[in-house]
Amino acid sequence: MLQFEHPWAFWLLLPLILLHWWPRRQVRAYLAVNMPVEMRSQIPVAAQPRRLTRMPSYCLYGFLVVLILLISDPYVGTQETYEVAESRSIFVLLDTSASMIQTGLLKRVITGFLVHFIDARPDGERLAVARFDADASGGIFTNNHQGLLMEITRPSMVQQFDLSQIGSKLSEKGTQMGVGLFKTLKSFIEDEVETRMAEQQLSLDKQQAIYRKLQEVLRQFLSHLLQKEKGVFALDIPLVSDPKAIGHGKALLVITDGQLLKTTSSATRINYLHVLDYYQRLGFRHIHFVSLKSHPAQLNALLRRNPLWKAHTWDQTQAGLQHIFDEIAKDTDAMETGRGLVATQIIKQRIFQWFLPALVLLLLALGLRLHKKMRLVP
Repeated sequence: MLQFEHPWAFWLLLPLILLHWWPRRQVRAYLAVNMPVEMRSQIPVAAQPRRLTRMPSYCLYGFLVVLILLISDPYVGTQETYEVAESRSIFVLLDTSASMIQTGLLKRVITGFLVHFIDARPDGERLAVARFDADASGGIFTNNHQGLLMEITRPSMVQQFDLSQIGSKLSEKGTQMGVGLFKTLKSFIEDEVETRMAEQQLSLDKQQAIYRKLQEVLRQFLSHLLQKEKGVFALDIPLVSDPKAIGHGKALLVITDGQLLKTTSSATRINYLHVLDYYQRLGFRHIHFVSLKSHPAQLNALLRRNPLWKAHTWDQTQAGLQHIFDEIAKDTDAMETGRGLVATQIIKQRIFQWFLPALVLLLLALGLRLHKKMRLVP
């Protein structure tokens, strides 16, 4: 379908073409003014212009129509292109529960340390930030670090909430780190599939079919986790033959106060230990838990099985927290890289070249104007 980048130009300039049919003074045959009436009837050709004499005007107006179309910048559709390259992907999962906000820990960590951590990362790295409390949000990877900094430092992220209004609601549901870990894993998986679709340059119909299949797999996976079934769910991820490749070149940083719900608590919607088992199965080697109050003893068994996973407990000093972020930065710097989407661009399929033959109309109009035989003398 034909579309215009500047439709205003088309609608404003097109009426100028209508001037061709604007009423004008009629041509008079001045050669016949002093002639007898009998002789005037013999030379009608001198008073009425022929179609051939109008041809230059037709060509010129046709060229003006094409020129107006070009000024309007027409295109017939858009095409989304992707750039896939080797890069590291770091996902930051923030605990935004009432206890983190009430004590000011969230604001202190974000503005004092996390901002500097993100700002110091190399330009080619991809980062994402999400949160969890009574619910959780997903995240999208980006290499626009400044835009991400603006997102995490907005007032709604670090402000002090009125706990008298939301405290009872949060205490009923509890801090759902399991939900946060699931949505983060979902973001990792979706990003991996999108990267592979971009590498294979699949058609839009095939991409949509794969995405629908992926969402169905993730829906079943979530249902399995919510039912707290003991069996292992087989993650049949489209385009991914080796599940351990998903964690390649990816790191997860979880920042919490360490006051986690017991996995046996009725308030726990998703067992975060079960979700972390799938991180292990999918090949994630670089996971950091930053505990700002107390060490989460529930993670000890997983940490022993995964030596590269680290649990950092803050000693309540400025230097201590800085040391933790320095250690995380050092570990991510030594981490292997993986394939990832580093740029997405929407290209409009312009049709400028279609109108280049219209230049012939201009040349034809000029040629006819200059041709000596165009001036008819009776």
